[in-house]
Amino acid sequence: MKKFLKYTGKFLLLFFIGVSAYYAYSIHEAREYTQRVVSPDFEKAQWRHPSGTLKKFEMFNNDLSKKQREILLKVQDPKFYAHNGIDLSTPGAGLTTITQAIVKKLYFDNFKSGVAKIKQTLIERFVVNDMILKDDQLTIFVNTMYFGNVNGRPIVGLESAANAYYGQSAIKLTEEQYISLIAMIVMPKTFHIIDHPEWNKDRTNRIKALISGKYKPKGLMDQFYGKLPQEVIDNGLPKASYFDDALKPADKKSNLSNKANAADAKSRAAD
Repeated sequence: MKKFLKYTGKFLLLFFIGVSAYYAYSIHEAREYTQRVVSPDFEKAQWRHPSGTLKKFEMFNNDLSKKQREILLKVQDPKFYAHNGIDLSTPGAGLTTITQAIVKKLYFDNFKSGVAKIKQTLIERFVVNDMILKDDQLTIFVNTMYFGNVNGRPIVGLESAANAYYGQSAIKLTEEQYISLIAMIVMPKTFHIIDHPEWNKDRTNRIKALISGKYKPKGLMDQFYGKLPQEVIDNGLPKASYFDDALKPADKKSNLSNKANAADAKSRAAD
């Protein structure tokens, strides 16, 4: 028994050292890649997928109006300018910050949760947070966001989305149109403006309630601002992105408002 515990202890120690070395090297490699590729690309107003595909920036963060920026941050990352890349406490923020989102785009060819999630967290905290200014992170984000497909073509970037769905530049969108695009980011296929207009409208209404202060998120994972209609949940919503328990005890007034929003969305879609 003593020998077993001895060898087990040695194995665990070696395993810990090996894992630590792997992640330390991952951080070093990411910092080197940032200096060699990511930062020079930014200076050229472009971003690069790890596969090598280059794409020019279509807009910069300061092209957004003050209101558009406020809406984007309120929905996607309320404490963006205050946190170090990680935020696991702000109600309604969900599990992915803007920093985390761009790490997936710039440093992973094919991101899969698990080991990659740990690596992603370390890169966002010790590489991107340290080496890329917040305003620059936001510019990368608005150019790398995915907005579903239109006629089989993937729509990437806020400016491309504004043109694909509304035929005009993002800065010229009405507030309603802009919010409908922001509504897609969390789940582009589920809240697709063309394929699921009623669900997009429902989420747009929920975001408007959030912005006005009529709805206050009840916990970290309350990123859909109340209980979702069952058909939306059944449409492939990832389990990790939605927890009913985060909404308990239920707020009757909020639930009634959410049902009204859903009914209004269906009514408008029918029109």
